[in-house]
Amino acid sequence: MAITASGIGSNLDVNGIVSQLMTIEQQPVKKLDTKEASYQAKLSAYGTVKSGLATLQDATSSLTNTASFQSIKATPSNTSILTASANSTAIPGKYSVDISQLAQAQNLAAAGQLNTTSNIGSGTLSFEFGTITKGALGTFDSATGKYTGATFTRASGSTVRTVNIESGSTSLGDIRDAINAADIGVTASIVSDGSATPYRLVLTSPSGVTSSMKISVTGDQALSDLMAHDPGNDSGQNLAETITAQNAEIKVNGISASMSSNSIADVIHGVTLNLLEKTTSTATVTVARDTSAIKTSLDAFVKAYNEIAKPLKELSTYNVVTKQAPVLNGDSAVLAIQSQMRNVISAKSTSITGNFKALSQIGVSFQKDGTLTVDSAKLQSAIDLNATEVAMIVTSTGGKLKTLLANLTGSSGPLASKTDGVNLGMKLLNAQRTKLNDRLVITEQRYRNQYAALDSLLGSMKTTSDALTQQLAGLPNSSSKSG
Repeated sequence: MAITASGIGSNLDVNGIVSQLMTIEQQPVKKLDTKEASYQAKLSAYGTVKSGLATLQDATSSLTNTASFQSIKATPSNTSILTASANSTAIPGKYSVDISQLAQAQNLAAAGQLNTTSNIGSGTLSFEFGTITKGALGTFDSATGKYTGATFTRASGSTVRTVNIESGSTSLGDIRDAINAADIGVTASIVSDGSATPYRLVLTSPSGVTSSMKISVTGDQALSDLMAHDPGNDSGQNLAETITAQNAEIKVNGISASMSSNSIADVIHGVTLNLLEKTTSTATVTVARDTSAIKTSLDAFVKAYNEIAKPLKELSTYNVVTKQAPVLNGDSAVLAIQSQMRNVISAKSTSITGNFKALSQIGVSFQKDGTLTVDSAKLQSAIDLNATEVAMIVTSTGGKLKTLLANLTGSSGPLASKTDGVNLGMKLLNAQRTKLNDRLVITEQRYRNQYAALDSLLGSMKTTSDALTQQLAGLPNSSSKSG
């Protein structure tokens, strides 16, 4: 059994002596600790670099999005009158727009009912959609919502749409729900006008002059009396027209167009107009290349580059002020990354013809501290001169940088190689630490055994010394015998 207490045979401090000796023996462990801390710092630094490059990679992807650089936008002069959108086929230019009439849907209101729950009658409602023509002698009474002397012509290609009102579900609310559930393009609602019989069923057709409604009813007479409506029959109009169906009437660059909807596509090629109000003066729609994507992508790229350029410099460049060497001082991988990225960003393209062959020519350039900056005025001037060529140099450089970053951050890239090397060093260090710790355990035990033996020996010698002293003390005093 090992002796771990202080000397039991003498006053020898075995624990203290062994502790001091082990402090000396453990110096190699402290060196390993220092080396491990260095490895950990390098791994953290490489992680910072890789994370920054990944962010830059994302930002670089937007530089290669050719479609976004070719997008077209349509800008109205007054967005309270109309809004506009454009696709990539739109032709840049300025277009004048005059709106004399908005498209609207026909509204028909049925006679008022006392409530919405009493049964009315079952049957089938047949809806036709078409045009109401008053003709030379026809009239429309806005007070009653009725036509006189008009004709109804079903729209070409239109089919009769039917709605079944089932027995037992024939209240005003049931009729509304059945029409809406049939999905025939007609919206039914109930409004209250505050009269003695306030509840009126209101039908709304799709917008456009050819979407006026004719309703035929087969079934119970009460249902027919409420819902049958033929605008071409003076005595067959049981509903009142509260809003007349009409087309949107516009002029684009002086050319008239009549459309069934207020959302109008391709009157201006590749442009959709959404009409909101009639114009009192001519509005303008400007169709132009949307250059905001180029600016946004370049700004995001420059920001991401600068966010990685600063730590790259701090991690690898000796600080002459503090006289401190950073953790990756002179690191070959970091130096290669900095150099290769700068070369790609600064390079002139040999495959592009035109005014712009490098990012610096459109306002993206390096500053003295190694960061990038965007000269907004120079960029805008380049875009105004030739936006297509600007997009070409941006996508060309972006593509090359994207490939480079994929290689730098890939499993066979310099960062991976450096990280693998550090991890291998950590593995070897841990193996060395294990062996060293095992040896220290043996060494400590040896010291304890040695000093325990010494303590025992000293104790034995002290016992012998004490016995001799006692024996000597018991001998007759020679001076007293001589007396």
